[in-house]
Amino acid sequence: MGRIGNAWRIAKASWAVLAKDRELAVIPVVAGVGSLLAFAALAGPGYLLLGGSDAVETSNVALWLVVAAATVAATWVSAIGQAAVVAGAGQRMDGDDPTLTTAYATARTRIGRLLGWAALATVVSMVLDQIEQRLGVLGRVVSWIGGVAFAVMSFLALPVIVFEDVGAIEAFKRSSRMLKGTWGEQVTFSFGLGLLGFVVALPAVVVGVGLAATGILPLVVLGVAAAVVWVVLVVAITSALSAVFKTALYRWAKGLPVDPAFDADELSGAFRAR
Repeated sequence: MGRIGNAWRIAKASWAVLAKDRELAVIPVVAGVGSLLAFAALAGPGYLLLGGSDAVETSNVALWLVVAAATVAATWVSAIGQAAVVAGAGQRMDGDDPTLTTAYATARTRIGRLLGWAALATVVSMVLDQIEQRLGVLGRVVSWIGGVAFAVMSFLALPVIVFEDVGAIEAFKRSSRMLKGTWGEQVTFSFGLGLLGFVVALPAVVVGVGLAATGILPLVVLGVAAAVVWVVLVVAITSALSAVFKTALYRWAKGLPVDPAFDADELSGAFRAR
């Protein structure tokens, strides 16, 4: 419970930073929509060119390549959005007044690095997926452990790319070294933030399902629309909060100034010491 409480305090500190530049919360929404469009733009035509439903049976390798390319594109767009929020948060902590323009301008200078990161993340994800499919129960365990390990060790990879202008593999190495050398094994903030987002989104989902269950068309439309909008807003805000926290944690590790909303105990408490 202590870790969850610490995650809650960090979420509040991240919100205190985000509240100064709330337009940054728009970026995850734009990035999310862009990711879906990027995936559809590659996966849809590729699927049709391979023969539609017949592609699943006759062109496994080709279909796998199409899905991989679409996933890289979607992950790339998402990473650009995350990098923009990281850049904006960094500008705020440097005493500047970030805007959507300045945040995206910084992210655009790392667009090639972010493509490399998207490719690396996609390869890791697909390899773990293959392990899960081929090894049964053992594969699921190995895949889960591998996924958690990659997420933890790459936690600061995007801030490293944004602020140090290095490639994906080097960013992963530097993130891993910072985490292993300073705080230890496990990040708890993501779990706490995800739990918070779930709790906040749940009432909207319940209300939406309740209205949809009435069978009255206007109420069904209203309930579904309201639930979708609310969930999208919650996901956007939690994504932005996560990017703000990563920025603060990276800057703290590097000895750079962070927003007064954070303190050293909160930042170090986000990790379990070895």
